[in-house]
Amino acid sequence: MKKTILAALALSLALTGCSSGLTIFSNYRRIENIELVRTITADKAEDGVRVSVYGTAGEENDARMYENTGPSIGVAMGEMILMPLGREAILSHTESMLVGEDFARERMGECLDYVERYSETRLDTGLLIVRGGAAIDLLKGLSGSDPAASDILAGLDKNISRVGEGYVFTCREVAASLAGNGVALVQCVRGVEEEKLFEARGDLNLEPDGFAVITEDGGAMEFLTEEETLGTMLLLMKLRSKNVDLPVQNTVSTVSVEKIRTSYEPVFGEDGRLLKLKVRLELSANLISMRGAADVTRREFREEAQTRLSGIMRDAAAGAVARSQAMGLDFLDLEGIVSRKEPIRLEDMPEAWESLFPTLPVEIRVESRLERTFDIVDPPEISGEEEKSPWEKLIESLKDN
Repeated sequence: MKKTILAALALSLALTGCSSGLTIFSNYRRIENIELVRTITADKAEDGVRVSVYGTAGEENDARMYENTGPSIGVAMGEMILMPLGREAILSHTESMLVGEDFARERMGECLDYVERYSETRLDTGLLIVRGGAAIDLLKGLSGSDPAASDILAGLDKNISRVGEGYVFTCREVAASLAGNGVALVQCVRGVEEEKLFEARGDLNLEPDGFAVITEDGGAMEFLTEEETLGTMLLLMKLRSKNVDLPVQNTVSTVSVEKIRTSYEPVFGEDGRLLKLKVRLELSANLISMRGAADVTRREFREEAQTRLSGIMRDAAAGAVARSQAMGLDFLDLEGIVSRKEPIRLEDMPEAWESLFPTLPVEIRVESRLERTFDIVDPPEISGEEEKSPWEKLIESLKDN
């Protein structure tokens, strides 16, 4: 019986055979006949949209770019599915989508719609808005023989939150925020002309440029400042680390904020009205460099550094809240936070969230702790332990001896 089944299987494979050889996979393609697209761009054009795809081709992994224009992204992209030289574009490996600012202002929804509905694109594709120029020009400016532009974009996605410059939201995250909250954040970038690190690099370098605030109805975009972007990352718990310069006791001390914890507490009145929202930020930082002379072992130094760090972070968070309320757009999703904390009370509030939000008092408290100075031996009070009195030290010394 087994021999009969195997023979039938072999016969069926032979009957479906072609010059490329036998295979049991219906979607089999030879690698030399495909283009693995890693980046897509979309820009405004006179006749609609100008799109490009950028990826690698063949066994040599050479970086290639193709572009086309059309009335819509779907039409323009569809005409490029069968590439020149007979290669086929594979979009399932797309890592990032760059959208020019002009096109994003008018038709950002079309970009999201294409990624959501087209079966071969991924919802976890990172979305970026290019400010001060066309997306395709930035991609061409980044392109060099090594590394490829897509590698530079992948590095940005991986490291941008580590330096506190932003966060690359995916198409899934942006679409979900628009659907649930009517507003979303998108990371912005721009190309800057700088000296090449090495000859293989392109003529432009990539620079983060804060968050753009977009709305579901396609209203005019607004852009957050660097400080507002930092505050937004703190409140959304997207910040992984951040180096901050602190003027402390005639020195400039650089600390690295490594641990961030954000918690929220809505406060309701007896009448069921939301009186205020308390926000608590807990930060842990390490001293990594100093310009000037100061005694880091003194408790006064640590306390002043902690106070200054808390002030900087509180101002950033407060600035993000103030901008959100001034715009009347809850891009920090404070309503969602209150809903998760107190869903029944939020539902029963006598005042609608939309009318309450612009004037809702938001009380922000920041607690910072300087944990280490990375000396060869950290003194107890810097490493986080309470300083012992001279009498306690003497007793311990006598016990040891």
